[in-house]
Amino acid sequence: MNYIWDTAIKAVRQGIKREDITFSFGSSYSPYMELAFDNLNTTQLTAPLRVEMNPYYRFCDIFQKFLDINFIGHEELRAVLFDLIIHHLLFLDCQQGLNKREYYGNFIRNDIENGVFGQEIKESIPAFTIDEFELIIDNILTLYSTQASIQLFKQVVCSIFTDSIIYYRSEDTPEMLIYLGTDETQISWQKISTLLALFLPLGFKYRMYWRDHFGLIGYESTMSVNHIVIY
Repeated sequence: MNYIWDTAIKAVRQGIKREDITFSFGSSYSPYMELAFDNLNTTQLTAPLRVEMNPYYRFCDIFQKFLDINFIGHEELRAVLFDLIIHHLLFLDCQQGLNKREYYGNFIRNDIENGVFGQEIKESIPAFTIDEFELIIDNILTLYSTQASIQLFKQVVCSIFTDSIIYYRSEDTPEMLIYLGTDETQISWQKISTLLALFLPLGFKYRMYWRDHFGLIGYESTMSVNHIVIY
């Protein structure tokens, strides 16, 4: 990690909130790096996180006078202002390079978090990891442009429930058989309920199977005694 944005992204992915990160002027640092970790190979971060940095690496024009060694006093105020300024620069860092799709994704994320998609979906957010939530948002964008709801539902479910298998019956009334390959828990219920609400067409019929699979002749893994679900 050499940049503040890199550290912030890794911190968020490890469950550290932005408000738990404090930036400070490093007591010692390399002129060739922005950050001043004692261990250059640091990967595991813990909250509250205090990050010492070299502000002259990229922001010399901003901090050259602010951190003038001849200016003595008001250390606490300067420390607070330094942290606020770096957080703002971090925000600008994270906005650079975003394309139109990523901006649309941010709009959808905000709508979900604000309950526009429904209160149940809003409350289900903590059940997903950050990567899973990003996957859902990306596929919602694809859904808006392609309308391929069933195919996208299969892709998202199989990505989040890695042992899942989805069967599609098109005879008579279309029906989907969803085998998740995991235990039925509150978190897994929240996840699959959210995916059903977001991707599956209204009124589409489905059957849910959790740990035990229905029997398929010729597939020994589905024919274990006491572990066969009747279809």
